[in-house]
Amino acid sequence: GIFLTKYSTDFKLQVVTRYLTDTLGLYHLSKEFGVEQSIIRRWIHTAKEQGLMALKVNHTRKNYTLDFKSQVVNYYQTHDLGTVKVAAKFNINASQVYSWNKAFIEDGIAALIPKQQGRPTTVKKKPSIKKKHISLSEKQEYEEKLMRLEAKLHEVEMERDILKKLPPRSKNLRIEKKPKQ
Repeated sequence: GIFLTKYSTDFKLQVVTRYLTDTLGLYHLSKEFGVEQSIIRRWIHTAKEQGLMALKVNHTRKNYTLDFKSQVVNYYQTHDLGTVKVAAKFNINASQVYSWNKAFIEDGIAALIPKQQGRPTTVKKKPSIKKKHISLSEKQEYEEKLMRLEAKLHEVEMERDILKKLPPRSKNLRIEKKPKQ
């Protein structure tokens, strides 16, 4: 299908080029062009990460593979960049990064498997009451386990780095009470 977009490719290029060539800040660009600062910031991140052609408006819906989705989720979980910067790196929408990550956390790698598109067949099937449980291949189960372990390792490394920055505590240090007078 064709999707309407609020901002054209030329308009996005004009705003980002103006930001990169002039000394105007986001506030002034936002006022001048009537676009929210967060949107301009997203365009700038995308242009810096992927180049100006990444701002091109695509009017077709993209279907992403399981490998691509798991790569995005893994990158998001192991780098502290936030959804906007990760989205700019992979040239996708920030809300897509968020929803894939949420789906992975809730239902594992099975939630990232692309769903069948198009109109359903007209063949009548027995209505199933139970929710369909997608069986994963051994490889997919290992990938899911690896992604969870990498995310956990990243979390533990961050905690370690924080603890290293704390001032050292002496074992012999005791707080002495003042004698009552």
